[in-house]
Amino acid sequence: MSPNPPFVDAASRRQTSHRSRRQRRARGVSYPGIGATIIGGAVVAALFLPATTASARDAADQAQIQSYQATVRVEKNGSLHVAETVVYDFSVTSASAVKREIVTRESYDAESDRVYTLDNVVVDAVQTDVDATITTDGGRAAIDVEFSEPQTDTVTLTFNYDVAGAVAETADGLEVRWPVVQGFQQPIATARVEWNATDVIWLSCLAGPAGSSRPCTMSQLVDVSTPTMEQKGLASGEQMVGILGLNADSGVAPSTDLQSRWSIARSFTANGAPVYVALAVLLFGLLFPTWLWLSRGRDTAGREPREVRPMTAMGDRMLFSPPSAVRPGQMGTIVDERADVVDVSSTIVDLAVRNYIFVEELSRTQHGRHDWMLRRRNDAGDELLPYEREVFDAIFSGRAEVRVSELEGVLRNRISDVRALMYDDMVGQGWFKERPDAVRSRWTTAGWVLLGAGAVLTVVLALASSFGLVGLSVVIAGAALAAVGQVTPARTAKGSRVLAELKEFRAFLESPAVEAMPTGQREELISRFFPYALVFGLGERWADELAATDTDDTPGEPIYWYGAPENWHLSDAAPTMMRLTTALSGAIATRRLLGD
Repeated sequence: MSPNPPFVDAASRRQTSHRSRRQRRARGVSYPGIGATIIGGAVVAALFLPATTASARDAADQAQIQSYQATVRVEKNGSLHVAETVVYDFSVTSASAVKREIVTRESYDAESDRVYTLDNVVVDAVQTDVDATITTDGGRAAIDVEFSEPQTDTVTLTFNYDVAGAVAETADGLEVRWPVVQGFQQPIATARVEWNATDVIWLSCLAGPAGSSRPCTMSQLVDVSTPTMEQKGLASGEQMVGILGLNADSGVAPSTDLQSRWSIARSFTANGAPVYVALAVLLFGLLFPTWLWLSRGRDTAGREPREVRPMTAMGDRMLFSPPSAVRPGQMGTIVDERADVVDVSSTIVDLAVRNYIFVEELSRTQHGRHDWMLRRRNDAGDELLPYEREVFDAIFSGRAEVRVSELEGVLRNRISDVRALMYDDMVGQGWFKERPDAVRSRWTTAGWVLLGAGAVLTVVLALASSFGLVGLSVVIAGAALAAVGQVTPARTAKGSRVLAELKEFRAFLESPAVEAMPTGQREELISRFFPYALVFGLGERWADELAATDTDDTPGEPIYWYGAPENWHLSDAAPTMMRLTTALSGAIATRRLLGD
């Protein structure tokens, strides 16, 4: 389809006629001071003529659109059918392709975008074959048109397409708004748009850059066969926007598609339905961990604890009697509900104190490493608890002796079994209904899974809706469940009673009553209390009490469970025994063997 020649000729005649009238008025009018005006005008012309001439030359050197004509038909379903005829002039600069863009998404207000659906795009040319490619990105559809060969003259292109989303419902009826002329990279000399619509009650036309409020050269609703708009001179990239008002009874359906624009504030809306749903989810998410702690996480109240007497007299001897005959490893596990490194290292020391292991400090050079030899003294009998036998067997593994420095390799494969037996012992003693580690792991894992799901849900909801707070509520609920899971293991009534007794026992260990011990038994009794003191972090205090029993400067006999090099003094007990326990803990803790 070729452009309408009468339209172009008429425009040219109007431009010529207007220029002639302006010239006649200028010649027939004189003003006071005209000489100064002419001189000033000459100076200005001298300054700006080169730049103006260069701009005119650049404009003349580029391709342009001689004329643009379009017919826009408003369909009953609210879509628009646009048929365009565009005459390009490549007589100055040849071209192998042209490009234009059509908006598919634009800002509507502070929170929403107006979305248009482009369909049935057809591009053709009168003088040559073309190949058109359409790509959509960033709210615009780019139409790239390639010619079969470079063009050096005028080329008439036709663009036909359907667009939905341009008809909006208003209080007075319907409003059709569409930037018909848009996205051309060349300046347009003249543009004319005719509308084919029923019950048009008003017409408006805006021209210029996007968002411009400048009226078009002409927009006419009466005395014409169809609503018509014209614009003289559009720069590259400028638009010509047509706005029609239709009667509410026109039969045209609204097609506006308003979509909320994504933003952090919108994704995490703190009002209306999003906040109510988020609060409901958060309330339930916090109620469950609270119920879990109240029903399963609190210890069962036990009977009044028995009087704690760590030492009892029997004749002229003082007997060691820990509360409820608890062992050091048991004591640490029931207090903090975890089988820790110190619980295992104190068990090894306790086995030595009870004559199952003999510890011999090895000689060393001045700057050598401290090391000890652990020797089997007695076989592990039935009097040992299962976890104690496992520790004993893991240390020796069929051998008679082993260095402390070698325990890392010896215990590595069996220390997890020791922990499991310690937890089983908690249930076997009736102090817990379930293994503390299993209960803690169950609910902590559930909490972390819920937290992870909440994080994923937060991202999905934030990207797709305004309910991002709902996902955050799930995250908080998961964190709360994971936190409660750490304190969920609950002691039975028996376990609570033993725990109360151990609190009194700790008070005794914090203030050693060494003076109440018979002088001849102090080494033995302090040795028995020592592994228990290690569990509570009081080992050094009891080691000092043992060293304080050395009242002379002569070398003494080593402790009954601890062999020392020559010239060893009992006053050396404090640093020696603490180095031993540190070495044991270090060997056991290697590679986080007991880490949760």
